[in-house]
Amino acid sequence: MPPPKQVRQPPAAPPPSESIELPDIDSEYSDSDDENRKRTFDPPNWAQSPNLRQALEQQSTVNPDHIFGAVRPLHMEEIFRTRQSRFRARTSSANWTGADRLTVEEQLDYARRMGYDQ
Repeated sequence: MPPPKQVRQPPAAPPPSESIELPDIDSEYSDSDDENRKRTFDPPNWAQSPNLRQALEQQSTVNPDHIFGAVRPLHMEEIFRTRQSRFRARTSSANWTGADRLTVEEQLDYARRMGYDQ
């Protein structure tokens, strides 16, 4: 006796909150034509909460490095373990630990410009 035929169910549609299309984020490099474009994004109700807005405004001045710590150096060999290294040695043009690294003044200026609490 042949096995019973399996009927494939079509995939379930994602819930409305998962099927939204986010708009492009404006940047300092955006064209002025973008400003005149009709906005087509209708945010879900949870994203329009006054409490959410207040919480986001409060945390906008918090330096993420104070929460998550400073960004550590990336070691490709640890991420992509292979039998032999495929990564060539870095040249002086990409040496961010030497004279090319950010100064303390540059880091403080960045935090000031971002509005982070010191």
